[in-house]
Amino acid sequence: GNATVIWIILAHRRMRTATNYFIVNLALSDLLMSAFNTIFNFIYASHNVWYFGEQFCRFQNWFPITAVFVSIYSMTAVAAERYVAIIHPFKPRLSAGSTRAIIGIIWLVAFGLAFPQCFYAEITTDNGAVKCIVVWPDDAGSK
Repeated sequence: GNATVIWIILAHRRMRTATNYFIVNLALSDLLMSAFNTIFNFIYASHNVWYFGEQFCRFQNWFPITAVFVSIYSMTAVAAERYVAIIHPFKPRLSAGSTRAIIGIIWLVAFGLAFPQCFYAEITTDNGAVKCIVVWPDDAGSK
């Protein structure tokens, strides 16, 4: 569904509006989440053992959170853009360049906010099982 939304909006020139670019960004983040997270988390949850190494552990603690932030901020951008279009109908709409800049800022902010999860992710062994966890500094008893 997300791939179809992206294709339709990018393939048809009249569909290329600021709102639809934010929807493409939302669909892309959801598509990437399902591609890079769903199967790995399912395997980890069902076996309770991390098979994928430390680098992928860091990636798995960083990218899904980034994708969630991108989804949230893309929906916020759609709401803000629609608000301006409805409340101030004669105000000029967002240009393509402004829309791209906002999408870039959304991704940068999302990467930055999710980075601590990646930075503190590590592999540990618990009763012989390899685990991928986030170990926060000064975390007394994992609270």
